[in-house]
Amino acid sequence: MTAFRYGTLSLDYHDSGSGPLTLVLLPGWCEPKTVFAPFIALAEQHFRVISLDWRGHALSDRDEQLSLGAEELLADLRQLLLELQVGKCVTLSVAHASWIAVALAESLPQQVQGMVFLDWIMTQPDPAFFDSVQHMQRPERWVAARDALFSFWQGGIVHPQVKHHLTVEMAKEDFRVWQAAGVAIEQAYRQYQSPLNRLDALTLHPACCHIYALDRDDDYLRQQQRFAEVHSFFSVVRLEHASTHLGILECPESVYQAVICFLERNSLPV
Repeated sequence: MTAFRYGTLSLDYHDSGSGPLTLVLLPGWCEPKTVFAPFIALAEQHFRVISLDWRGHALSDRDEQLSLGAEELLADLRQLLLELQVGKCVTLSVAHASWIAVALAESLPQQVQGMVFLDWIMTQPDPAFFDSVQHMQRPERWVAARDALFSFWQGGIVHPQVKHHLTVEMAKEDFRVWQAAGVAIEQAYRQYQSPLNRLDALTLHPACCHIYALDRDDDYLRQQQRFAEVHSFFSVVRLEHASTHLGILECPESVYQAVICFLERNSLPV
C-alpha cells in the first residue's frame, strides 16, 4: 500500500517501471485499480506506470464526508501527477473514467500526449442506459441495477478473473459510490450527448484510441470508423478475441499490443 496524502485526504496508488513515457491508468467508477494488475506486469517493462484508487474507493480514503464528484476526482488526479513529477504521459481509462481523462487532457494539453479509452460508450446511449444510471442513484434500486450490469459486462462467457473483479472486488463499493457514479455519468451524457461529441469539441486534439470488446454491433463500430475518417486524431480497435467489458483483464496482452500500435502510429515513445 502506497499512500499519497494532501490535506486530510489519502489516496492509494501504484508506481512502477521506468521509461521515456508514463502510462497513467484510471480505473472506472466503483472499481479498484486491481483491474490493471495483469496489464501493469507487461507495461512496466518498458514504461513508467501509475494507477490509483479514486477517493472513496478501495484502499483510498473512504470518509463519508468526502465529496465524490467528477471535479474532485480530477483535482485529486492532477495533484497526484504533480506530486509524482509526471512529465509527458498517456492515459488509459476504463469506461466512464474516460470523461475524467478527457478533462485532464483539456487542462494539461502539454502534458497529456494521448488517451486510450477502454470500453467506453462512444455514441449517444439508448434510453435503457439512462434508466440504468438513474436506478444506480436510488437506494431501493441500486443493487439490482449494479447486478444487472455485472451480468451484462461478463459478455455471456465465464471468465473467472473478470467475474471475480466484478462480483467480489467492485461489489465492495457501497451505495454512496454507485450513486455518485450514476450522477456523474448521467450528467456527462446529458451535457455532451456522446464522447465523440466531447472529443470533437476540444480545442486541441491529442491522439486517442478506443479499444473495446463488449459491444459486437457492427454499426457501432462503423460509427466510430466514420468519425475516425474525418478526425485523424481518433482511432478505434475492436478486440476480436474478447467478449467482456473488461478486455484489460480478459486479454491484457491484446490490449497491450493495441496500445503499442497506437503509440507507434502516433510517434510516441515506446
